[in-house]
Amino acid sequence: MSASQLDTVAKNQATRRYVRFEHDGVTSYGLWEGDIVRHLVGDIFGDARPSGQTSPSREVQFLVPCEPSKVLAVGLNYASHREHVEGSEGVILNAAGRPVPSDYPGVFAKFPTSLIPHEQDIVFPNDATNVHFEGEMALIVGRDAKDVAVEEATDYVFGVTICNDLVDREWLLEDLQWFRAKGADGFGPIGPAIVTGLDYGNLTLETRVNGEVRQSCSTNELVFSPDQILSYCSRYVTLRPGDVIFTGTPGQTQSIAKGDVIEVEIEGIGILRNAVAG
Repeated sequence: MSASQLDTVAKNQATRRYVRFEHDGVTSYGLWEGDIVRHLVGDIFGDARPSGQTSPSREVQFLVPCEPSKVLAVGLNYASHREHVEGSEGVILNAAGRPVPSDYPGVFAKFPTSLIPHEQDIVFPNDATNVHFEGEMALIVGRDAKDVAVEEATDYVFGVTICNDLVDREWLLEDLQWFRAKGADGFGPIGPAIVTGLDYGNLTLETRVNGEVRQSCSTNELVFSPDQILSYCSRYVTLRPGDVIFTGTPGQTQSIAKGDVIEVEIEGIGILRNAVAG
């Protein structure tokens, strides 16, 4: 066996796909292996163990893959996205027209109730008029984290998953806070699985709308790395197991409409797919 083949085998052995799902009215965590979900007993951030039961993946309903106490997100964290909001003299401006700091990430909060799972329809609030997709990678915190050094941040990352940080651009400009622009119910599709053992600093990401590629990049293009983001957030809030951090979206976002199907695919994780309810 060649060295590259050995590396692939080692990577696959270290990689696990954790899901949270419902089957026969019971909610559980599980390990998703091919076409099978192996049921787990207990909490994946603690004492989870196999129950011995398995189910075909087509027969389970995937849920939001964890139950966070908080959901944080980073804005303008790809140079390719910053290009579309650049003001005069090369100054990067945020949605409110204020300069974006260059020495720390711009973090905002969403709500756990904004999260919806893979394959669940996105339902716009009745007065939403300009909702955009934002395909992203999300970090899932694995243990209590407070004042974590950047060099130690990877020890606090349980795994990564896929997310879509939906936003109504009009509300983003109009409101004092991003309460509804970013935090509305359904504005955080996430999943389907939390994957451990990946090099999350170097994964390809692609967003498609109705099959057409709209975003394509690598997570190595992030302005602030995942480890820098976790370290920064932990200075100000205590992160708990299962907390979620959206890391930012690349390129240019566009509005979506009823009937559109948005797919975000990340190497090694899979595809997050959600349709906009008609």
